[in-house]
Amino acid sequence: MTTVDTGALSQLWEADVLGGGHGQTSPPSTFLVLPSVEHPRLVVPTRPHRAAGVILNALRDKSSFSARARTVAARLALASGVRAVRLPDPEILAVAIEQLPDAEYVYGVHLGPPRANRKPVLVLATTHGDLVAFVKCGIDPLTDRLVRNEAAALGSVADLTSVRVPRLLGIGEHQSHPYVIQSPVPTEGPSFGDAAAVVAAQVEVASVSLGLIGQESALDAVAQQWRQRVAAAGQAHKDVVAFAELAKLWVEHASDNSLQWGSWHGDWRHTNMSVTTSGCSVWDWERFATGIPLGYDALHLFLMSHAASVRDLHALPVDLFDNAARLLRPFGVRERAVAELTTAGYLLELAGRYLDDNQSQAGARLGSVGEWLLPYLSTQLAQRGSRHLGRGVGEL
Repeated sequence: MTTVDTGALSQLWEADVLGGGHGQTSPPSTFLVLPSVEHPRLVVPTRPHRAAGVILNALRDKSSFSARARTVAARLALASGVRAVRLPDPEILAVAIEQLPDAEYVYGVHLGPPRANRKPVLVLATTHGDLVAFVKCGIDPLTDRLVRNEAAALGSVADLTSVRVPRLLGIGEHQSHPYVIQSPVPTEGPSFGDAAAVVAAQVEVASVSLGLIGQESALDAVAQQWRQRVAAAGQAHKDVVAFAELAKLWVEHASDNSLQWGSWHGDWRHTNMSVTTSGCSVWDWERFATGIPLGYDALHLFLMSHAASVRDLHALPVDLFDNAARLLRPFGVRERAVAELTTAGYLLELAGRYLDDNQSQAGARLGSVGEWLLPYLSTQLAQRGSRHLGRGVGEL
């Protein structure tokens, strides 16, 4: 048995881990900290075996061969009990259990790789192996905003029929940070690669607020949002300057075209969805937004699906533009010019997000948008501008 080095967890669970688990009334439980105590991404209980397996299964990453290999290694480590460490229960555990049905619970924690929006996600299961809830906890201004946004989003998408979403079980604040408790979504059954089911689900999500936002007010909102991003980031960084210029140009082009405005999930990727014979389940709604040109989710899924396998990131926006007309057709986009403008808007939204979150400094592979994305967008919008420059909608 080893003793955990809390330094690796201090940025995520400082008060609970460094404090030794305030209010702990029972001996600390044993966990596997994977891949290591020094670089934790996953915390899985060692007992009871059935519940531990359910928690590991709920947190498994099936996005790549290496990810699946890590899951196999975790199962072997769980079975052998090697490298187990003792951890006190975090205070948020008792807070969450108070809002759940009476039962005896065990928990695991997903931390994930270092990134700007890294935050702890608790997974709660009964000792009998019933998966009950996920608890997301904010730890800083960025993650606080994402947790609050997800709580609001779950209410907006609760009645969708083509996609199954988590039920909101509880919200609140703990140690001045928000948390949201949500149910698991069904993922049982064999994987079913039904692209049509995914498209149908994306189209229904896009239809939330469809027709409620006019072109002018939507563009004004986008322009205002991007102005705020530039103001918050400051003009010192060359990438921010480039983003500001491109954002202004995109709004000018968009004012000359008729776009349909709806909603999007905001981070629709294979690791946030499960398509089985029983339906399409989607989780992680923390980036959900309305007032978005239709089709952003399809573009995002395509880009993220290709990002892992592309060695040269410069090829990503090229491939996306080449496939944009096909990807956006189910959303009613018929004109190639509108498809290109929608794609440029999506890529600007992505670039703005990465600049907002300082993903480059956090080490995200796609975070250095000034190297692989903004130069390509500059070329695309300049070429379009030579033919379609129109009236502006405010200054960015």
